[in-house]
Amino acid sequence: MDIPLLILGLLLVASLAAFFTGVLPYPIGWIILTIAFIARLLFLAGR
Repeated sequence: MDIPLLILGLLLVASLAAFFTGVLPYPIGWIILTIAFIARLLFLAGR
């Protein structure tokens, strides 16, 4: 398991969960986290 990918995934899930439960008024950083998650996946696929 790739540790940076796991961390990005957990942060993305936590951010979206906080948004959907009403803790945060808007999903903070979900676009940046999603782009970073996809970029890491592509990096690992290209290795």
